[in-house]
Amino acid sequence: MGDNLTENSRTSGSAADIERQKRAEAIVNPASGLANDYLNLFNEIVMMIEQLPTMPELIDDILQWRPTSYQDYFAKSILPGRASALEAYRALDANFRRDFEAVVADLDRRAVGAVVAIRRQHKLQGGCTSAAMMEICARAGQALREVLLKATDLVNHGTRVSRESEQERADRLIYGKLRKVG
Repeated sequence: MGDNLTENSRTSGSAADIERQKRAEAIVNPASGLANDYLNLFNEIVMMIEQLPTMPELIDDILQWRPTSYQDYFAKSILPGRASALEAYRALDANFRRDFEAVVADLDRRAVGAVVAIRRQHKLQGGCTSAAMMEICARAGQALREVLLKATDLVNHGTRVSRESEQERADRLIYGKLRKVG
């Protein structure tokens, strides 16, 4: 009878269990099979870097930042969807996973490079509000945001969405019209 009771409660599930399962499934974007929560790791370091010149108390958090792989992030996570995120990641197409990991490696390199530059400048001047530090933080934030946009496109759309520049768009439109005329 005890086994039957356990089985019945497992199959019927409480409202809280059902809600938790829905949230767990919701963290994985069906378009990509990736969870956007992982990108919070990078959003946080970008925000701290950009705010450092006006909030010098962030220096310790920035200097302690380390890259974390997608798998490690969710293995250590307390999110209810961590197992689903890891399962979906293992099931990704190998080429798509390689593309995502290449973008993440670029984010890691840029973030670590920014932390190194900030550490060097902080040691050199002993503060976080110099013009040089402001420049380092502004450039690092911009460079990280550019790559973070690529990562976000991968997570949200399942492919790298090509962002056409204004010049590329003008060239394409003009070239397209010229081909129709000729």
